[in-house]
Amino acid sequence: MPLTWVEISKSRLKNNLQQFRQLIGKQRKLMVIVKSNAYGHGILEVSKICLKEGADWLGVANLNEALWLRANKISAPIFILSYYPLERLKIKAGVRQEVDFPVYNLEQITFLDQIGQELKKKINVHLKVDTGASRIGVQGSREALALSKKIKDSDFLNLRGIFTHYADSESEDQSYADQQTKKFQEIIQTKEAPFSHAACSAAIINTQNSLFNMVRLGIALYGLWPSNYTRQRAAQLSLFLKPVLSWWTKVIQVKELKAGTSIGYDRTFVTKKKTKIAVLPVGYADGYDRHLSNQGVVIVKGVSCPVRGRVCMNLIMVDVSQVKEIKAGDKALLLAGEENTLANAEDWAQKIGTINYEVVTRINQDIPRVYK
Repeated sequence: MPLTWVEISKSRLKNNLQQFRQLIGKQRKLMVIVKSNAYGHGILEVSKICLKEGADWLGVANLNEALWLRANKISAPIFILSYYPLERLKIKAGVRQEVDFPVYNLEQITFLDQIGQELKKKINVHLKVDTGASRIGVQGSREALALSKKIKDSDFLNLRGIFTHYADSESEDQSYADQQTKKFQEIIQTKEAPFSHAACSAAIINTQNSLFNMVRLGIALYGLWPSNYTRQRAAQLSLFLKPVLSWWTKVIQVKELKAGTSIGYDRTFVTKKKTKIAVLPVGYADGYDRHLSNQGVVIVKGVSCPVRGRVCMNLIMVDVSQVKEIKAGDKALLLAGEENTLANAEDWAQKIGTINYEVVTRINQDIPRVYK
């Protein structure tokens, strides 16, 4: 094993996916979101596992991710959620590989139409409608109607889907999400497309009228909750998820420090008594956030060991005074896949002032993922 690695539980991933499949029913299509290296879990292996377990589509952030999956023999439908450069060679590669493109302006539609003409090939597109997130997408039914007409007038574009994205579907107050759903329903009633999709993880659970005929399952696939309210709602639906990811490393040195010894850069921690310290080969370059300095916790042989001193670029130091018979080479759990520890994604997010999405997504992609 390497000095640090990420473990992915196949059984938990499968279990989470199966629960959502049961919730949405067999008649709806299930798109699993594997963008950004599958939220840190490993885009290729996660895609393979999910497709084998019955996922219908894969959702990626950009064309590079789509082409990477195709290069690795993933043949399932792939949809780009966000953006792609208007570069002829790259777009042509995507079209030849049967990638589905989002469109939200006339320039994209015109460009793709030209590519389709050059390749003599029909291109599948999904019209993005901005119903309230104020990100990419056309605003209002009039503009949506105009662009959808342009698509339908083309001999080389196929309007395969219409989609939107919720801004606040994880909130206990569902009034804004309901407004977005109503706007989206009004738009899709006037358009003809095989697929209408809006629901993310939170909306699948909280906004049942958002399911339409395809859903996009993201963070909850990995056993993490968009919000506490969503977790509570899920329990009412008998939906119980388990975190899929855990992050491990190995101790590289153990040392005894006298009272009054400073630890790390800027001397932000000074021992008050004799202290046993373990040095671990991870740091903020690996995704172990610097804000965990003097407040992170690492699990060593079942004992919660606090981080002492600044998190360095490639190293952290932890107090292992309560751990018996520790030595270099022993394993240490940095990020747990269990919720009843002080080293899980929710705990990290609270300490560093962010969300669990960022915690797992920022784990360096060069760190090996091990699927068990």
